[in-house]
Amino acid sequence: MRQKYIEVNGIKTFYYESKDHGNPVIMVHGASSSSSVFVRQLIDSVLSYQFRIIAFDLVGHGKTDYSKNPETDYTVKGQSRFLVDFCNALAINDAVLTGHGTGGNVILEAYKNLKNPRGVVLLSSAPLQKPFDNKLFQKSNIIELMAKPGVDDSEVHQIAAAMVEGGTKYPDFIPDLIRSADLKTREYLFKSMYNGEYDDQMDTVKKINHQLAIYYGEYDQIIDFDYVNSLEIPFLWRNLVQIIRNSGNLFFYECPADFNISFEAYLNTVFL
Repeated sequence: MRQKYIEVNGIKTFYYESKDHGNPVIMVHGASSSSSVFVRQLIDSVLSYQFRIIAFDLVGHGKTDYSKNPETDYTVKGQSRFLVDFCNALAINDAVLTGHGTGGNVILEAYKNLKNPRGVVLLSSAPLQKPFDNKLFQKSNIIELMAKPGVDDSEVHQIAAAMVEGGTKYPDFIPDLIRSADLKTREYLFKSMYNGEYDDQMDTVKKINHQLAIYYGEYDQIIDFDYVNSLEIPFLWRNLVQIIRNSGNLFFYECPADFNISFEAYLNTVFL
Protein backbone atom coordinates (compact mmCIF):
# COMPACT_ATOMS: atom_id res chain seq x y z
CA MET A 1 0.00 0.00 0.00
CA ARG A 2 1.50 3.29 -1.12
CA GLN A 3 0.84 6.77 0.25
CA LYS A 4 0.84 9.53 -2.38
CA TYR A 5 -0.10 13.13 -3.07
CA ILE A 6 -1.39 14.73 -6.24
CA GLU A 7 -2.48 18.30 -6.96
CA VAL A 8 -6.14 18.59 -7.93
CA ASN A 9 -7.10 22.11 -9.01
CA GLY A 10 -4.47 23.60 -6.76
CA ILE A 11 -5.44 21.41 -3.77
CA LYS A 12 -2.81 19.06 -2.40
CA THR A 13 -4.67 15.75 -2.27
CA PHE A 14 -3.67 12.65 -0.34
CA TYR A 15 -4.45 9.11 -1.45
CA TYR A 16 -3.57 5.49 -0.87
CA GLU A 17 -2.97 3.12 -3.78
CA SER A 18 -2.56 -0.65 -3.62
CA LYS A 19 -0.63 -0.68 -6.94
CA ASP A 20 -0.23 1.52 -10.01
CA HIS A 21 -1.88 -0.74 -12.58
CA GLY A 22 -4.88 -3.01 -13.01
CA ASN A 23 -8.63 -2.50 -12.96
CA PRO A 24 -9.26 0.62 -10.84
CA VAL A 25 -11.47 0.72 -7.76
CA ILE A 26 -11.99 4.22 -6.35
CA MET A 27 -13.09 4.36 -2.70
CA VAL A 28 -14.76 7.50 -1.35
CA HIS A 29 -15.19 8.08 2.38
CA GLY A 30 -18.10 9.85 4.03
CA ALA A 31 -18.58 12.98 6.14
CA SER A 32 -15.84 13.79 8.69
CA SER A 33 -13.93 10.67 7.73
CA SER A 34 -10.91 9.85 5.54
CA SER A 35 -9.38 7.28 3.23
CA SER A 36 -7.90 5.43 6.20
CA VAL A 37 -11.23 3.74 6.93
CA PHE A 38 -10.56 1.56 3.86
CA VAL A 39 -7.20 0.27 5.09
CA ARG A 40 -8.51 -3.28 5.48
CA GLN A 41 -9.40 -3.39 1.80
CA LEU A 42 -6.15 -1.74 0.70
CA ILE A 43 -4.01 -4.30 2.55
CA ASP A 44 -6.12 -7.34 1.76
CA SER A 45 -3.79 -9.69 -0.08
CA VAL A 46 -6.44 -10.91 -2.51
CA LEU A 47 -8.08 -7.57 -3.33
CA SER A 48 -4.83 -5.60 -3.53
CA TYR A 49 -3.25 -8.23 -5.79
CA GLN A 50 -6.15 -8.33 -8.25
CA PHE A 51 -7.22 -4.67 -8.38
CA ARG A 52 -5.79 -1.16 -8.31
CA ILE A 53 -7.53 0.08 -5.19
CA ILE A 54 -7.34 3.84 -4.68
CA ALA A 55 -8.73 5.59 -1.58
CA PHE A 56 -8.34 9.36 -1.33
CA ASP A 57 -9.16 12.14 1.11
CA LEU A 58 -11.87 14.50 -0.08
CA VAL A 59 -11.10 18.21 0.13
CA GLY A 60 -11.27 19.35 3.75
CA HIS A 61 -10.68 15.86 5.14
CA GLY A 62 -7.74 13.78 6.35
CA LYS A 63 -4.43 14.86 4.83
CA THR A 64 -5.95 16.76 1.90
CA ASP A 65 -5.91 20.56 2.06
CA TYR A 66 -8.87 22.55 3.32
CA SER A 67 -10.81 24.54 0.73
CA LYS A 68 -10.57 28.30 0.34
CA ASN A 69 -14.16 28.23 -0.99
CA PRO A 70 -15.94 26.01 1.54
CA GLU A 71 -19.45 27.26 0.75
CA THR A 72 -19.20 25.67 -2.71
CA ASP A 73 -16.51 22.98 -2.40
CA TYR A 74 -18.00 21.22 0.64
CA THR A 75 -21.48 20.74 -0.79
CA VAL A 76 -22.64 17.49 -2.39
CA LYS A 77 -22.06 19.01 -5.83
CA GLY A 78 -18.70 20.49 -4.83
CA GLN A 79 -17.33 17.22 -3.52
CA SER A 80 -18.64 15.42 -6.59
CA ARG A 81 -16.70 17.83 -8.81
CA PHE A 82 -13.61 17.12 -6.70
CA LEU A 83 -14.10 13.37 -7.23
CA VAL A 84 -14.32 13.84 -11.01
CA ASP A 85 -11.26 16.10 -11.03
CA PHE A 86 -9.30 13.61 -8.92
CA CYS A 87 -10.11 10.78 -11.34
CA ASN A 88 -9.13 12.97 -14.30
CA ALA A 89 -5.86 13.98 -12.61
CA LEU A 90 -4.95 10.28 -12.36
CA ALA A 91 -6.37 9.53 -15.84
CA ILE A 92 -8.76 7.00 -14.33
CA ASN A 93 -11.27 5.41 -16.69
CA ASP A 94 -13.47 2.31 -16.42
CA ALA A 95 -13.45 2.32 -12.62
CA VAL A 96 -15.73 0.84 -10.02
CA LEU A 97 -16.73 3.63 -7.63
CA THR A 98 -17.28 2.63 -4.01
CA GLY A 99 -18.63 5.08 -1.45
CA HIS A 100 -19.29 4.96 2.29
CA GLY A 101 -22.13 7.03 3.72
CA THR A 102 -22.26 10.44 2.05
CA GLY A 103 -19.35 9.28 -0.11
CA GLY A 104 -21.92 7.19 -1.96
CA ASN A 105 -24.01 10.31 -2.57
CA VAL A 106 -20.93 12.12 -3.88
CA ILE A 107 -20.42 9.27 -6.36
CA LEU A 108 -24.04 9.30 -7.55
CA GLU A 109 -23.88 13.07 -7.99
CA ALA A 110 -20.66 12.72 -10.01
CA TYR A 111 -21.76 9.68 -11.99
CA LYS A 112 -22.79 11.41 -15.23
CA ASN A 113 -19.39 13.13 -15.45
CA LEU A 114 -17.22 10.08 -14.77
CA LYS A 115 -15.46 8.34 -17.65
CA ASN A 116 -17.16 5.04 -18.41
CA PRO A 117 -17.77 3.84 -14.82
CA ARG A 118 -17.98 0.05 -14.64
CA GLY A 119 -19.86 -0.24 -11.39
CA VAL A 120 -21.10 1.48 -8.25
CA VAL A 121 -20.99 0.12 -4.72
CA LEU A 122 -22.82 1.86 -1.87
CA LEU A 123 -21.63 1.12 1.67
CA SER A 124 -24.09 2.19 4.37
CA SER A 125 -25.45 4.65 1.83
CA ALA A 126 -28.65 5.28 -0.11
CA PRO A 127 -29.63 7.54 -3.04
CA LEU A 128 -30.96 10.99 -2.13
CA GLN A 129 -34.43 11.74 -3.43
CA LYS A 130 -35.90 15.18 -4.09
CA PRO A 131 -37.18 16.74 -1.98
CA PHE A 132 -34.85 15.42 0.72
CA ASP A 133 -36.50 12.62 2.71
CA ASN A 134 -35.33 12.41 6.31
CA LYS A 135 -36.67 8.85 6.50
CA LEU A 136 -33.29 7.86 5.13
CA PHE A 137 -31.94 8.13 8.67
CA GLN A 138 -32.97 6.38 11.85
CA LYS A 139 -34.65 8.52 14.48
CA SER A 140 -31.67 9.51 16.60
CA ASN A 141 -29.61 12.61 17.29
CA ILE A 142 -26.53 11.30 15.48
CA ILE A 143 -27.28 12.99 12.16
CA GLU A 144 -27.92 16.27 13.98
CA LEU A 145 -24.49 15.91 15.60
CA MET A 146 -22.82 14.99 12.29
CA ALA A 147 -24.32 18.11 10.68
CA LYS A 148 -23.10 20.48 13.40
CA PRO A 149 -20.17 22.72 12.40
CA GLY A 150 -18.51 22.18 15.77
CA VAL A 151 -18.84 19.29 18.20
CA ASP A 152 -17.37 18.92 21.67
CA ASP A 153 -15.40 15.92 22.86
CA SER A 154 -18.44 14.08 24.18
CA GLU A 155 -20.26 14.54 20.88
CA VAL A 156 -17.24 13.32 18.90
CA HIS A 157 -17.35 10.07 20.86
CA GLN A 158 -21.12 9.77 20.32
CA ILE A 159 -20.60 10.01 16.56
CA ALA A 160 -17.75 7.48 16.68
CA ALA A 161 -19.86 5.05 18.72
CA ALA A 162 -22.65 5.26 16.12
CA MET A 163 -20.28 4.02 13.41
CA VAL A 164 -20.09 0.48 14.81
CA GLU A 165 -22.45 -2.10 16.28
CA GLY A 166 -24.02 -0.82 19.49
CA GLY A 167 -22.12 -1.80 22.62
CA THR A 168 -18.87 -2.56 20.78
CA LYS A 169 -15.66 -0.56 20.82
CA TYR A 170 -15.10 1.77 17.90
CA PRO A 171 -11.65 2.03 16.24
CA ASP A 172 -9.35 4.37 18.16
CA PHE A 173 -8.60 6.51 15.10
CA ILE A 174 -12.22 7.49 14.35
CA PRO A 175 -12.43 10.44 16.81
CA ASP A 176 -9.21 11.85 15.34
CA LEU A 177 -10.71 11.72 11.83
CA ILE A 178 -13.76 13.64 13.00
CA ARG A 179 -11.63 16.27 14.73
CA SER A 180 -9.21 16.69 11.81
CA ALA A 181 -11.88 17.43 9.19
CA ASP A 182 -12.53 21.09 8.46
CA LEU A 183 -15.48 22.08 10.68
CA LYS A 184 -17.18 23.68 7.68
CA THR A 185 -17.39 20.38 5.79
CA ARG A 186 -20.27 19.15 7.92
CA GLU A 187 -22.10 22.46 7.84
CA TYR A 188 -22.11 22.91 4.07
CA LEU A 189 -22.47 19.25 3.13
CA PHE A 190 -25.58 18.62 5.19
CA LYS A 191 -27.03 22.03 4.40
CA SER A 192 -26.80 21.19 0.68
CA MET A 193 -28.53 17.86 1.36
CA TYR A 194 -31.37 19.36 3.38
CA ASN A 195 -31.85 22.13 0.79
CA GLY A 196 -32.04 19.64 -2.08
CA GLU A 197 -28.97 21.05 -3.83
CA TYR A 198 -28.26 17.89 -5.78
CA ASP A 199 -29.65 15.91 -8.70
CA ASP A 200 -32.41 13.44 -7.86
CA GLN A 201 -30.20 10.42 -7.26
CA MET A 202 -33.00 7.91 -7.76
CA ASP A 203 -33.17 9.16 -11.36
CA THR A 204 -29.43 8.53 -11.61
CA VAL A 205 -29.77 5.03 -10.18
CA LYS A 206 -32.48 4.18 -12.71
CA LYS A 207 -30.14 5.20 -15.55
CA ILE A 208 -27.27 3.00 -14.36
CA ASN A 209 -27.24 0.01 -16.70
CA HIS A 210 -24.68 -2.12 -14.86
CA GLN A 211 -24.63 -3.94 -11.56
CA LEU A 212 -25.08 -1.69 -8.51
CA ALA A 213 -24.18 -3.29 -5.18
CA ILE A 214 -25.51 -2.07 -1.83
CA TYR A 215 -24.10 -3.21 1.51
CA TYR A 216 -25.13 -2.59 5.10
CA GLY A 217 -24.05 -3.78 8.49
CA GLU A 218 -26.67 -5.85 10.31
CA TYR A 219 -26.75 -3.43 13.26
CA ASP A 220 -26.32 -0.11 11.46
CA GLN A 221 -27.29 2.71 13.83
CA ILE A 222 -27.62 5.44 11.19
CA ILE A 223 -29.40 4.27 8.02
CA ASP A 224 -33.03 3.12 8.11
CA PHE A 225 -33.39 -0.28 6.38
CA ASP A 226 -37.11 0.20 5.72
CA TYR A 227 -36.31 3.28 3.66
CA VAL A 228 -33.67 1.45 1.65
CA ASN A 229 -35.85 -1.57 1.04
CA SER A 230 -38.65 0.69 -0.24
CA LEU A 231 -36.49 1.92 -3.13
CA GLU A 232 -36.83 0.45 -6.62
CA ILE A 233 -33.29 -0.15 -7.82
CA PRO A 234 -32.77 -1.72 -11.27
CA PHE A 235 -29.71 -3.90 -11.77
CA LEU A 236 -29.29 -4.43 -8.04
CA TRP A 237 -26.46 -6.95 -7.70
CA ARG A 238 -27.82 -10.39 -6.83
CA ASN A 239 -31.26 -8.74 -6.59
CA LEU A 240 -30.92 -7.90 -2.91
CA VAL A 241 -29.17 -5.65 -0.44
CA GLN A 242 -26.09 -7.36 0.98
CA ILE A 243 -26.01 -7.59 4.78
CA ILE A 244 -22.78 -8.11 6.70
CA ARG A 245 -23.65 -9.85 9.95
CA ASN A 246 -22.60 -8.75 13.43
CA SER A 247 -21.47 -5.30 12.34
CA GLY A 248 -22.55 -1.67 12.13
CA ASN A 249 -22.19 1.29 9.77
CA LEU A 250 -18.44 0.70 9.41
CA PHE A 251 -18.91 -3.00 8.63
CA PHE A 252 -16.11 -3.15 6.05
CA TYR A 253 -13.66 -2.23 8.82
CA GLU A 254 -15.39 -4.23 11.57
CA CYS A 255 -15.76 -7.47 9.58
CA PRO A 256 -13.32 -7.17 6.67
CA ALA A 257 -13.09 -10.89 5.91
CA ASP A 258 -16.83 -11.23 5.28
CA PHE A 259 -17.07 -8.03 3.27
CA ASN A 260 -13.89 -8.49 1.24
CA ILE A 261 -14.93 -11.93 -0.01
CA SER A 262 -18.24 -10.56 -1.26
CA PHE A 263 -16.63 -7.39 -2.63
CA GLU A 264 -14.12 -9.49 -4.58
CA ALA A 265 -16.98 -11.50 -6.09
CA TYR A 266 -18.72 -8.30 -7.19
CA LEU A 267 -15.56 -6.83 -8.71
CA ASN A 268 -14.82 -10.03 -10.61
CA THR A 269 -18.36 -9.92 -11.97
CA VAL A 270 -18.15 -6.38 -13.35
CA PHE A 271 -14.55 -6.65 -14.58
CA LEU A 272 -15.12 -9.83 -16.58
